[in-house]
Amino acid sequence: RGSNTARPPRPECSHGGRKAAAAPGAAGPQPGAKAMSIDAERGGGAREVAMPDGAAVPRQLHGLLLVLFLEIWGAAMTIPVFQYFCISHLGLTATYVGFIMSSFNFAQLLGAPVIGRISDARGRRPALLGCFAWTAVCFLVTAGVQSFGQMLVVRTVAGLSGGSIPITQAMVMDATDPKHRPQVLGVMGGLLGLAFTLGPAVSVFALAVASFSRRWVFVVAAAFAAVGCLVGARVLEETLPEEKRRPLLPQAPPKDGEPRDAEAAEDAAGCACLVSGPLAFVREIRGVWSPAMACIWVGRFCSSFAFLCLFSTYAFLIRDTFGWGDMQFGMILAMSGITAAATQFLVYPRASATLGKHAVFVVGSACLALYFVLLPRATLVNPNVTVHLAIKLFFCIGSAFMDGGIPDLVGFHAPEDRMGFAQGMVTAFRSMASVAAPLVAGRAYDQSPQTVYSLAAALAATGGVAVAIAPLLSTAGGLGERSKLLSSK
Repeated sequence: RGSNTARPPRPECSHGGRKAAAAPGAAGPQPGAKAMSIDAERGGGAREVAMPDGAAVPRQLHGLLLVLFLEIWGAAMTIPVFQYFCISHLGLTATYVGFIMSSFNFAQLLGAPVIGRISDARGRRPALLGCFAWTAVCFLVTAGVQSFGQMLVVRTVAGLSGGSIPITQAMVMDATDPKHRPQVLGVMGGLLGLAFTLGPAVSVFALAVASFSRRWVFVVAAAFAAVGCLVGARVLEETLPEEKRRPLLPQAPPKDGEPRDAEAAEDAAGCACLVSGPLAFVREIRGVWSPAMACIWVGRFCSSFAFLCLFSTYAFLIRDTFGWGDMQFGMILAMSGITAAATQFLVYPRASATLGKHAVFVVGSACLALYFVLLPRATLVNPNVTVHLAIKLFFCIGSAFMDGGIPDLVGFHAPEDRMGFAQGMVTAFRSMASVAAPLVAGRAYDQSPQTVYSLAAALAATGGVAVAIAPLLSTAGGLGERSKLLSSK
């Protein structure tokens, strides 16, 4: 993308991003030709997408789903054992465990936008493979830690990778048109739900039947991530073409002293914060910011905070109430994963097409808020195992709708050439909630468990309200979403 290369003028976009212009008088899809989809809701341009009729997922994403499944499967194995590993092997209290979780999430808060910005410049494939390799090394080192200080350093370094989910979400946005995104996200969510089911189930089997040490669970998780990296090097396809990438470093001025064209000047102004400092980072945020996007960020922060209030205290809740340990925790995670996978795969795409992207998130937030209202009554006031497990259905539906809806909402409101950074920013808001939630929830749980879940219910409802406002503020052609949301109320 040299400064002297001639490029056609780009139409202006009301939310500050770039958008390809639709050719006037363009004809609809013809039989046997590559499908062309026009995002009418956003009033934007046309984009070629290899999405044959009847295909659930573009062929370009098959390798992505495979390697993501392997990596998440391994990571999910560590979920039910991590807190008990810290307690039993390292002798840590809840305060220290919460501090470790917060440090990991704080590092992810810093890393996710940077890795997303790098993927906007260098491509999604190398960024994702780098995350997989990073994860494999960190899990392997975790298996050998012997102290709080070592664990703190290892988990902080692990969080700097930013995680693989933002990059995979950006790849889905690259390779699919808005019409098919809910369907593809539903398939991806179903696979992730299956991975989150198999991971805890394998951990339970390894601990109870094979008598594995908890340290070996981290070794196996590292092996899964390494295999995902190696397989990805063979089957993973790049989804971001070079002509849509933005330089990571500022471009040098032309030798003849003539000013660069507008696009080159904008690219130079949008360099990564690691290179050009805080001002460049601010420019990147301005490139994706809009009132509607701000609502999505608030919705992500509030929903994540509510979810993490449960995640940070659930092991203590079931231990104090029912005397359960990590094996029971793993079984609950496995059952929840099956339910969430089925919901994202079978229900979410249809619900999104019928109600709209924003309304589905609002429904999910309502289910999550209802779960947190019922949880203290089914566990603390009148402890009942059957009721406790039954109301998990509301949690599964809520988390499936909200987790599946967030990347779709970002894809609706974000500029296409800043999709990686936009998805990274959403992960950063989740990480901000992840930093605060373990500390706040742990402190509140020690004083009054019901306070934790009342706070979580209020935050889940607040997130739903924020996302419900987004289409009313959108200037990116959100009329269709606005009418769906209003008609669903």
